[in-house]
Amino acid sequence: MNVASVQEFTHSDQLLPVLAGSAAGGFPTPAADFYEPPISLDELLNIRAPHVWVVQLEGDSMSGAGLYDGCRLIVDRSIQARSGHIVLAYVDNQPLVKRLSKSPEGWHLVSENPNYKPVAPTEYEAIEIFGVVTWSLTPHAI
Repeated sequence: MNVASVQEFTHSDQLLPVLAGSAAGGFPTPAADFYEPPISLDELLNIRAPHVWVVQLEGDSMSGAGLYDGCRLIVDRSIQARSGHIVLAYVDNQPLVKRLSKSPEGWHLVSENPNYKPVAPTEYEAIEIFGVVTWSLTPHAI
């Protein structure tokens, strides 16, 4: 993951239309006969808040959690990280996205891919939790 350069995203007050109900992932369902009010992605993702950051994920260590190489993550610094949260952490000043886990031996940063071993605090000089991942944005057609 590369967060060396901070990019600023411009905000828009553009509202997006919302389809009524939800879309079936399995079999088709009858469409509803009403529309829902438009939504603002700024409000939905809370991306105007100064404590919310966007970072692009690099690598496949979190693929088991549905986070893939190239997706953008919304990271909220105001949320207190708890066991089970996916977090952006700095391990020896290098950014890393992992699941925070507490075991009898202490806190660990765990990958969602069995090809990667957990990161234990005793193996590194410093581990700092930057924020909690609240949303992921994955491109499907480019």
